[in-house]
Amino acid sequence: MTELETSTTEPSYISRLALQSAPFHTVNNIESYYSGAQSEHRLNLLRHLVRSTDKIGLVVAQDGLGKTTLLFQLQQRAGDELRVCHVEGEAQFNTNETLVSCLRQLGLDKSEIGASDDLTNILKNRLTQLRRINIRPLLLLDNGQNLSEQSLMTLSHWLGWQDGEDYLLQTVIATNSDISLAESVQYRIQMVDLPAMIEQDISAYLMFRLTSVGYQGENPFSDKDVQQFYRLSAGNPALINQLAHQQLLGLQPTSLKSSSFDFSLLKVGIRWFGVVSLIVLFALLLRYQNQLNQWLTPSPKNGEIVEQSVIDMTEDAELAMVVVEDDNVKTNEQAQREELTSLLSEIAQVESVLEQQHDVEPLAVEHAIIADKSSIADTHQQDWILQHQGSQYTFQLMGSWDKQEVIEFINKYSLEGDVAMFDSMRNGRAWYAVIYGVFDSKQDALAASKDWPTPLNTLPSWLRRFDSVQKQIKSTVQAP
Repeated sequence: MTELETSTTEPSYISRLALQSAPFHTVNNIESYYSGAQSEHRLNLLRHLVRSTDKIGLVVAQDGLGKTTLLFQLQQRAGDELRVCHVEGEAQFNTNETLVSCLRQLGLDKSEIGASDDLTNILKNRLTQLRRINIRPLLLLDNGQNLSEQSLMTLSHWLGWQDGEDYLLQTVIATNSDISLAESVQYRIQMVDLPAMIEQDISAYLMFRLTSVGYQGENPFSDKDVQQFYRLSAGNPALINQLAHQQLLGLQPTSLKSSSFDFSLLKVGIRWFGVVSLIVLFALLLRYQNQLNQWLTPSPKNGEIVEQSVIDMTEDAELAMVVVEDDNVKTNEQAQREELTSLLSEIAQVESVLEQQHDVEPLAVEHAIIADKSSIADTHQQDWILQHQGSQYTFQLMGSWDKQEVIEFINKYSLEGDVAMFDSMRNGRAWYAVIYGVFDSKQDALAASKDWPTPLNTLPSWLRRFDSVQKQIKSTVQAP
């Protein structure tokens, strides 16, 4: 447990900052959801999955990135067309207790639940009733990594129920590691990642947490504080909360469990260690060459001295006959010294090349950006989007604060034809998005998406009406 979870007294800074409660607690609820670029995009994808597809959403992220909060927010925005059952995954998963909990959340009272001992059949009938009045039952399962293999098979059985061609139960599972369901439903899984927070969002996130509990002053955290929080937390919101809590208590923020060793420094150290070791080794060989030769050469016996001398003289004579350019003859010692000099020169050249690569990297990036801009010249822009009928459909494939990231996405998947890029304003900043395809009906759109090539068909997508996209564009243009 963290310091914030185990503390029994309120932090002293609550009264100092005139706060209603602790701003950086770890309790997950609706109010703790921060509508950042990453989380909002994932939330929209999950809403699309449960409303318009039969996919099983699998949110995979490490602890502290906001999976539980995302599920709470998804439940909050469910709407009348969804009926939600929220379940906690546990190692000792009790099937009967889970069934009773779900049945109550799905609208059955105690008498209806007790009408039969077969709770599984009651659940199936309730799901069928809801489906037939156009209400989608939605199971939100948190901490799916805690479920046993038997519990996962039970869950797979529920997910396989159908009424005609429709699956009865929509599902979103949050887990910190991949899980395996039965083969009959495994193919329906749609992976949705939840990345760490970017450094540019941390300051706004901290102010959001403070203002949500009544804070009205200036941001108490400097740019230097934010940089340190990001370095120590690697963008993990739970760890950012702990660091901000320590800072407001007047403590020096300390390295947390998410901080990692900089392996790039290790690689540089190993490279230089190898170079220096090689130089020292050759220097020692040259310094003690004569002594080594004496150790390695066996002492001649009586009577062999003249014969050995004759052999050495013969070899020297043969070497003297080899002509290289100006017919200079090198001794063994000279040759070894020149070999070492050549080797050191090669090492220096390699290091020079590495340094040049570092120097030209920004220029290379600049050229890459220019190339990317030219390669999306055929991509449609906002005027093209505004020309289409509002009742038509399209797929939004991704969105980002960074326009270059959108361009790289289009190039990566070689998108062409009915592909367009548009921008809108979110939280006072430009937000860029990509849409793909033009379809007269939702059915046509879903049918066409099944024929997309790999890996495009594995990407999360959001089916939208054109009037929704057009409204988003127009609201931005009209904004002061």
